[in-house]
Amino acid sequence: MGVGILGFMCFGLFLLVFTGLGIYMFYRYARERKKTAEAQAWPSVVGSVVEAAVAESTQVSTDPEDSMIQGKVYTPRVVYTYAVDGVSYHGERIRVGAQTFVSSRRKVEQELARYPVGGEVRVYYNPQNPAEALLEPGVPSRATLIVGIIFLTVALMTACLVGVAVLATLMQ
Repeated sequence: MGVGILGFMCFGLFLLVFTGLGIYMFYRYARERKKTAEAQAWPSVVGSVVEAAVAESTQVSTDPEDSMIQGKVYTPRVVYTYAVDGVSYHGERIRVGAQTFVSSRRKVEQELARYPVGGEVRVYYNPQNPAEALLEPGVPSRATLIVGIIFLTVALMTACLVGVAVLATLMQ
């Protein structure tokens, strides 16, 4: 039994969407790497941590057997203040890129231990836009890269399925 034209169109659309999303995520990751390189040359000032907490959210799956997606995920939330040329700012970014969510609360708490409330931090700011700042200029997030790899892997698997379906149809 072959795959009809509608099946090929659905596979093709799925393939195009996931390939496009994968390429877009790789593009974003390349931009984030460039921004990370630029941020390493940003000037810095001493700032103060005003909030450091573990942000918690729950991932829910509609499939009760899908335990990989269910559960709590955590991310560090750090709010800091700093001043540039007498103007006060506040920031929340730790590093360039997407915020990473992890399933280990302890890992996030270990990261937050470097940023105690009331403590001093080195704040790196964009000299063209001092409101843009971060705490770790040389550490890019890999979340965007990982998502891109996942999308392209799904696209490749879909391409393989389409190829097998085409061969099966042709061999009939």
